[in-house]
Amino acid sequence: MAEKRKRAKPAVSLEQLPEALERAWLRRLAWHFDHVNYQYLDCALKRPVFLLGDSKKKLGSWDGNRRVLMISRHHILSHDWESVVDTLRHEMAHQYVQERLGLGAAAPHGREFRDACDLLRCDPAAKADTAALGKLEDSAAEKDRRLGRIKELLALAGSPNEHEAATAMRLAQKYLLKYNIEFEDLAAKRDYGFIYLGDCAARIQEYQYVLSNILQEYFFVQAIWTYSYNPRHDKPGKRLQICGTKQNLEIASYIYDYVTGAAGPLWEAHKSATATKKKVRGTRLQYLAGLLQGLKQKLERQKDTLEREQGLIWVGDTRLSEYWRHLNPRIRSVSGSGVARSRGYADGMRDGRKLNIRRGVSDKTRKRGGLLDGPGNGRRAD
Repeated sequence: MAEKRKRAKPAVSLEQLPEALERAWLRRLAWHFDHVNYQYLDCALKRPVFLLGDSKKKLGSWDGNRRVLMISRHHILSHDWESVVDTLRHEMAHQYVQERLGLGAAAPHGREFRDACDLLRCDPAAKADTAALGKLEDSAAEKDRRLGRIKELLALAGSPNEHEAATAMRLAQKYLLKYNIEFEDLAAKRDYGFIYLGDCAARIQEYQYVLSNILQEYFFVQAIWTYSYNPRHDKPGKRLQICGTKQNLEIASYIYDYVTGAAGPLWEAHKSATATKKKVRGTRLQYLAGLLQGLKQKLERQKDTLEREQGLIWVGDTRLSEYWRHLNPRIRSVSGSGVARSRGYADGMRDGRKLNIRRGVSDKTRKRGGLLDGPGNGRRAD
């Protein structure tokens, strides 16, 4: 599965592009060329000349006679950076066919080109993002409808009845676990893909790392922070990539959107509840780190209960791990410092253990986090 080109609203027009910004784009394209060349081709390609084009239809091109790799300015301004890098890989595949295989006269998108695309982990076709995944409840497949039932249970997790809400959360996790165990037992071919979540961030905070770990540990996807770039502000950074089946990607992206949308309102509620004349109890990053850690503890308790009472044990998806390693053959682990374990962190953990992720009535409501069971509602952790 690939990822559809996601449009981003241009911050500057093509006519207003500063020369310094264009030079920065060319340097960043060269950096990503070197990175992709190292990752997948063991530096088999020689760096070409990079050029910014003016076409709105042709996103990129490879000119083997002049050794020029062109990327459209409009493409950079109108789509996310991951789509630009995918176009870069596409043109690198053409370069590989011509310069490494010596097949300049081969069909532009023939077998050799498709093999080169496989080496570079790019798809000659357009890729699909979260919006193009399709709704589980609209699917005719029984397995998809069963996952749609999980989304219905997430809606019940917002019930004012504490027992009903806790039961709905446990059942949602139980059915998601059973679905993946049954599907893995079938040993049938699984179609894996990947999507990107969130925006390019110069620094990944502790709560963001914990959230990516939650998606990987409890929602049947593999997560990794990949190199990204904000071309409108010339800011390199990282962005979260998750890999999995179409169905699990939809559930995981929903969880990500809901939790990140809820974080702001929960922090504001915490400030209002704990502020004194001197200061708020804890910082925003301390509170959010605690919040996500509390949610993780809650999900872990539910997982332990399912193993103990239902005998449902997830041993992992080896095929997904292989696909993830195929996409990311040279993985580097990094470590960073976390936030101080303050009273604000402890307050966040308390609220995280109360958090019921549930389905919003619309995308707008979901992103605001307006349907979240927040702190101060009188509910205790289940």
